Amino acid sequence: MSQLDYASLAKTFEIYLEDHQLKGDPDTLYAPIRYINRMGGKRIRPVFLLMAYNQWHEDISPALPAALALEYFHNFSLMHDDIMDEAALRRGIETVHIKFGRNLAILSGDAMLIKCFELLLEAGRKNNTGSAICSAMSSAALIICEGQQMDMDFEHFDSPSEKDYIEMIRRKTACLLGTCLKIGSLLAGASAEVADILYKYGENIGIAFQVRDDILDVFGDSKLTGKQTGGDILRGKKNFLYVHAYNSLSSSEQDNFTKAYTAASSTGDINFILEKYKSLNVETYANQIQQHYFKQAVESIDSLSFLNISTLKSFSNDLMSRDH
Repeated sequence: MSQLDYASLAKTFEIYLEDHQLKGDPDTLYAPIRYINRMGGKRIRPVFLLMAYNQWHEDISPALPAALALEYFHNFSLMHDDIMDEAALRRGIETVHIKFGRNLAILSGDAMLIKCFELLLEAGRKNNTGSAICSAMSSAALIICEGQQMDMDFEHFDSPSEKDYIEMIRRKTACLLGTCLKIGSLLAGASAEVADILYKYGENIGIAFQVRDDILDVFGDSKLTGKQTGGDILRGKKNFLYVHAYNSLSSSEQDNFTKAYTAASSTGDINFILEKYKSLNVETYANQIQQHYFKQAVESIDSLSFLNISTLKSFSNDLMSRDH
């Protein structure tokens, strides 16, 4: 059975997404949803779901409503995250709450979450998997909320431990990638055991993916990433590089480091932090952590020899080596 690659699946999904943009009365509720859906992005989550489904079925059309559901959930979470972070821009475009107002952004986000479960039930109706995939989604939704709360709690610490930071991104970011693979495989008729193996694969890829994002924020080429070098530093966000650096320093050095990190957000001068990262070989260490979780991901699906997972592995490898 032929396997569709990322580009083909992403193109198919984009067409489906545009053909199924939400409309209704009052349209003011749905306009923000169309707005965030058209912001673009890599569509990693719906593509992961479709790749999992494609392991068992050449025709991916029955899985498109579920892929749309996961994109709705992802965009719902971004919409609410931007409100909590008071972010003005996403992908260089005004965030929903800036363009449409805070209250409408909250309500439209809620509507996307509701629509997510409606679409999952629709997708699972034909083969009676609706209950299983909705259960997987509801479990993931709560875990993601836990991760978001951990992230907000960390704002009040000088730094969490590396272990706690990894646990936070496992819940906040990686869980959804794993859930996409799990739902796609359950929808295709896979056993719960196989679905859980694919979930673990996606979870480990998700952790490696986030660490890669943190590396690119500081050490990526801004012309390729489209982002300002050290954007997390300028926003005072404590990403993996910060956490490792902080926990590698002595108590006195930690105090100077946190003061400089805090000052950078107001002065715009990140040179002290960059030099500290270089002296501590933070980039090398972060690359090792990324590769560790990528290796764990690959090892976790070695038992699925009856599947043709080369396309999934190739896509994951591209995510790990990306420069933007």
